[in-house]
Amino acid sequence: MWNIAIATIKRNQQSNLRAYPWTFTLGHILDGAYLVLVSYFSYTYLIRGEVDSTFAAYTGTGDYLTFVIIGGLLNVFSVSMMMNVSRALITEWREGTLEALLLSPSSRNGYFIGNAVQQLYRSGFELIVVVSVGLLAGLRLGSVHLPSVLLGAALYLLACYAMALVLGSIMLYTRDTFFVQNTLFAITALLCGFQFPREYLPGFLQAAGELFPLTGSLQLLRNALLIGERTNIKMVLPILSLCAVYIAIGMWSNRRIERKMFERF
Repeated sequence: MWNIAIATIKRNQQSNLRAYPWTFTLGHILDGAYLVLVSYFSYTYLIRGEVDSTFAAYTGTGDYLTFVIIGGLLNVFSVSMMMNVSRALITEWREGTLEALLLSPSSRNGYFIGNAVQQLYRSGFELIVVVSVGLLAGLRLGSVHLPSVLLGAALYLLACYAMALVLGSIMLYTRDTFFVQNTLFAITALLCGFQFPREYLPGFLQAAGELFPLTGSLQLLRNALLIGERTNIKMVLPILSLCAVYIAIGMWSNRRIERKMFERF
């Protein structure tokens, strides 16, 4: 499996450098910088630095700017990770290489892990650049609990990977990327609490947001960064359970769709 992952990383990296070395990366950096600047100008000139007491009660802090910048950065990161991992198989189909991939005895887990790792260091570079913009705009991380941050980051990556597998199977089935991915990203932006506390949403929308592993992992990671909250096992288990369900559904549905596509070749 790991040989397949390494080979996939090398192939994707060569393809990216030859075909579009900076377009995707620059686009995501601009998106992240735009979110940071919009947050800054809204906080400074629209609400004039005034945050009501309910915000502090919901988030544990009155630092709206840091809260929303962290959410914006993680949103851009999750979109970048999920979009590129989920588009892997449909890109193979569009480029005419899916048949060769399906005929090969390569591990499908290794293939997806390779795509995820290759996208991780690309997205990590984008995140570092945008974080520097956020620090200039007012991002302040005063009480960070490092072990909880590392655990929250690992869970967040796992959540992105799990959701990307399901998203990829839907893309392959519908033969569409633009509508499917942007619909999911719009829903998660609303329900997962990237830009505002989820408590502001109606109860049924809060319950709907719990169906995504991104919701819990985002909350754990942001709380560890923002207020130094320590993560315990009771917080982790629901996220791991959701990720396991998503991964199982994603791998099962991908194999069924691949089999149907192979029968058509």
